[in-house]
Amino acid sequence: MPVYTHTLIPNRVDFVPDPQQVSAFLGSLTPMGAAPLKPKITVAKLSGKVRSIVNPFTGKTESLAMRKGQRMKGLAGLPNAVKGLDDYNVTVSGIGPPTTPAFEFEFQGVYDFTVHCCLRAEVVSTSDWHDEVPVNRSVAFFGRPCSPNDRLGIFHHPSTLKVIEVPKAGCTRFWIEFEFGNMLFPPIEDRLDLIHPAIVQAAQRDFGIKFVQGCHWCA
Repeated sequence: MPVYTHTLIPNRVDFVPDPQQVSAFLGSLTPMGAAPLKPKITVAKLSGKVRSIVNPFTGKTESLAMRKGQRMKGLAGLPNAVKGLDDYNVTVSGIGPPTTPAFEFEFQGVYDFTVHCCLRAEVVSTSDWHDEVPVNRSVAFFGRPCSPNDRLGIFHHPSTLKVIEVPKAGCTRFWIEFEFGNMLFPPIEDRLDLIHPAIVQAAQRDFGIKFVQGCHWCA
């Protein structure tokens, strides 16, 4: 089923937030009416297990680290849960639309809505290109290790597959995701700085850094 995810990417590739900052940002979404409704909070940490897959483009076998989720009772215990970790996914999953939705969709009804805060031990790609329309450069797939110098974000438009380039959005260690179910895609033209400005302002206030925007999606 098609899933669209919008990303907030720090403009500094090596940015690693303090655990208190992650908790503060996720907590600030509720009073502003932008958090998932009926939320469930999960922290996923590396399990020590790996999964081997064959890359269909290179034919080489790659190992993917696996994570195991732990349910949290609330945000109060979050800082201690991720303290000292250099790899985690913090997930707040629920439903939308909240009173201050990240996007206004042409959809009437309830949809799955999830916010993730993700940290990796090394710099990974936050570009999202699709092999239906190859790009004329070497770009790692989303979430795969890449050079910290690959700062230009390369994204394919979900409908037209036109390339959208976003400076400083190509790689990072930490990023934020807003994921939507029900096959919902925001109205995209030729740029990705589309998420509700209040959410961006909250992120920049709570993390003390500027963010650029990207996306990743599956058809």
